[in-house]
Amino acid sequence: MNFVYRGRCWKFGDDIGVDGDLMPLEFAIQRETRIEVLAPNTMKGIDPSFAGKAQPGDIMVGGRRFAQGNPHIQGLLGIAGLKLGLVVESIPRGSLRNAVNAGVPILPSCPQVTQHCETGDELEVDFASGRFVNRTRGETLEFQPLEQALRDIIAIGGWRPALEKRIAAMGLGS
Repeated sequence: MNFVYRGRCWKFGDDIGVDGDLMPLEFAIQRETRIEVLAPNTMKGIDPSFAGKAQPGDIMVGGRRFAQGNPHIQGLLGIAGLKLGLVVESIPRGSLRNAVNAGVPILPSCPQVTQHCETGDELEVDFASGRFVNRTRGETLEFQPLEQALRDIIAIGGWRPALEKRIAAMGLGS
């Protein structure tokens, strides 16, 4: 997996909720996990046309407590389905786990990053090194990347492919 994303910035503020903002609650209630169903509904509570505008390689930038609330995975699966990267000032632990499990490249602790970008800016983010470049503004910031073990899970596509790989390595697959 290429951990360097180059694309448009989609900036969101503080306190973005998992249910209602990232994804309509009905999908969590239904326990929906099909990417083709979730991706078109990503960010529907904030911008109903978001999924139609975002392009693979674009980067969502969020403020504090991004993906707060119940730790449902559907919103993070939607982000993964759109093939977007995620850079946030902070994210609750359960939602961070869900981002990794969904296979979303993420920088989870980027203090004041929202002050260094606006929607529409051209960004380049290296999720392996933590380098955040706003090409529009000519600014470069450095943040702490996820540890290698978590990046390995993201690189393989999330929890399911990682589990299948471990099972195969143990010779337990059918």
